[in-house]
Formats: sequence, C-alpha cells, structure tokens
Amino acid sequence: MLDNPYNQTLQDQIGQLSRLLGSQAVGAVSNQQPAVTQHDLVDGLEGARSFLQKMLPGTSHIVWDSRQDIFYGLQKDANGQAARIKICPYTVGYEPTMEEKYVSREDFNALVSKIDVLLSQKGVTDNG
Repeated sequence: MLDNPYNQTLQDQIGQLSRLLGSQAVGAVSNQQPAVTQHDLVDGLEGARSFLQKMLPGTSHIVWDSRQDIFYGLQKDANGQAARIKICPYTVGYEPTMEEKYVSREDFNALVSKIDVLLSQKGVTDNG
C-alpha cells in the first residue's frame, strides 16, 4: 500500500473519512477547530486487535492495514470491552487526466490517414 502510485489520492480519502468520523464524534461542539488527523497503521487483523486493547473506553478509531488495502473500524464500549472490529476493504481510484480520456486531434488524424490507406489498398472508396 505504501508504494502505491496513487498514495496522495489515498491520503486525501483517508483525511476525508477521518474528518467525517471526527465531526460525528464532536457533534454538539460547533466552535471547535478540526483536529489534525493521524493515520495509524497496523500489521493485519492481529495488529488491529492489539491496537483495540490500548484504546480508551467508549471510543472508536480507524486503523489502516500496512500490508493490504483494508482498514479496520474499532470500537470499545463504555465498560472498556471490545465492542466491534469492522473490516473494510477499499480500492484506490483516481480521476484520469484529459490526455488519458481523449485522443489528440493529431493522433486522430494519423489514424484516419492509416485507415484511408488500408481501405484504398483493398479497393474500398468513400462514397460520401
């Protein structure tokens, strides 16, 4: 995951998700500044379980798997017992650039020329 070429997109998505979860946790406090988010990495499900043991009672947290494209939603109840570990696979996407979406006019004209040559070699003419 760390060598992923779309790491910036992933970091943006992580930040958005963390801000969403943080805003739900803050709730009624409207004048509070957004918290700086920290992205905790764990080593698989066992690492997530270990992280959950260190959490405070009545809290929830998201940790990211350092070996695969999974994040874990961790929750502890008010008594300090592990309430839930939600395993969430994810994929990283990106918005393609204009060059990736479309062919240039120059490339298009070159292709049309090649097609015209092939058609003329086969004896096909344009009746348009």
